[in-house]
Amino acid sequence: MNAVVYLGIDIGGTGIKAAIVDARGNILQHGETPTCASEGAAGVLERVRRLGSSLIERAGTQVVACGVGSAGRIDHRRGHVIFASENLPGWTGTDLGAELHRAFGLPVFVDNDVNAASLAEAWIGAARGASDFLMLTLGTGVGGAITLGGRLWRGARCGAGEVGHMALYPGGEPCPCGGVGCAERYVSAKALTRRANEALAEGRPFRGIRDVISAATSASGHRQAAARQGLERWTADLALFLMNLQMAFDPQLIVVGGGIVRLGYWWDRLVQTAARECRARSAAIRLRQARLGPDAGVVGAARLAMLARPLRRVYPPAAGGSARDGSVVRPAGAFE
Repeated sequence: MNAVVYLGIDIGGTGIKAAIVDARGNILQHGETPTCASEGAAGVLERVRRLGSSLIERAGTQVVACGVGSAGRIDHRRGHVIFASENLPGWTGTDLGAELHRAFGLPVFVDNDVNAASLAEAWIGAARGASDFLMLTLGTGVGGAITLGGRLWRGARCGAGEVGHMALYPGGEPCPCGGVGCAERYVSAKALTRRANEALAEGRPFRGIRDVISAATSASGHRQAAARQGLERWTADLALFLMNLQMAFDPQLIVVGGGIVRLGYWWDRLVQTAARECRARSAAIRLRQARLGPDAGVVGAARLAMLARPLRRVYPPAAGGSARDGSVVRPAGAFE
C-alpha cells in the first residue's frame, strides 16, 4: 500500500507555492504560480485551486488532507481570513477552508503563513527539539510566530505574533498599519534597502537586500561605504528588537528566516550585537538561522494537516467540513 501524502499550500502577496509532502517532510511534487493579487480574492482562489488540483492529480498516491498557510490574520478554527493587508486586496473575509474543501474534496486546515513556517522549523528545521521559541521572518514586512510549551500560541483573537507592529521607536516613522515607529519600518529587508539608499549620495540606488549585501562585501568607494552604513544601522535596530523580544518572552531560541539568512558576515555581527544588548540587561539570547528556506511555508502547511485528527464531533462549516470517509475533522494537538 502506498504511503499517504499531504498537500501544503503557501499563499503570499507575490507568489503561491504548493507541494505534495510525505510524512517525513520530503517534498515529492512542487509547483508555484504568481499570486496576481490585483485580480482580487476570486482570482487568487482560482489560481490556488488550479495549482492544488494539478498536484493532487500528479501525486500518484492518496492525498489525505490539505494544509494552507496564508498571509494575514487567520481564524484557524474556522479557516477564515480575519484580516489581510492591501498586499492581498479583498482577501479579508475569505472563507479559505470552505472554498478549498469544495475545490479539493479534502479536509482543509488553514493558518497564518508564519505559523506554518514555524511548524516546519520545529519539525525538521532549526527549532527541532525546542519547546519554547520565536520564529521571525524578515522580508517586505516582519512576521512572527510564538511557540510555548510545544504549542503555537495565537492569542485571544488570533493576533499573537504580530511583532512587526510593536513600536520600536515611539513617535518614529509612520507605518501603513496606522501606527508610528513600528519595528517593521526599521528591521525588514525593505528597511535595510532604504537605509542603504539614504546613505547613498549618488549613483544607482540599491535594488534590494542582495544588492546591499553584495555592495558591502565586493564594491568599493562610496557605494560600499553606503551599503555598510545601512547595514550597521539596520543591524543595530534589529539587535535592539531581538533583545526586546528576548526580554518579553524568554524563549529557548529565536529562529530568523527570510533574506537575512544570506547575510554571511553580517549575521555574525547581528548575533554579537544582540548578545551585547542582552548582557547589558543581565539576559542571554540564542539566535539561529532558519534552515528550510523557501520550502518552510509548504512543508509547514502540510504539517498543519498532519497534526489534525479525525473526531466524531461537529467542525465549524467554514473550516473544511467532513472528510471523504464521512468522519468529521478538526485541528488537534498544537492546533487546539
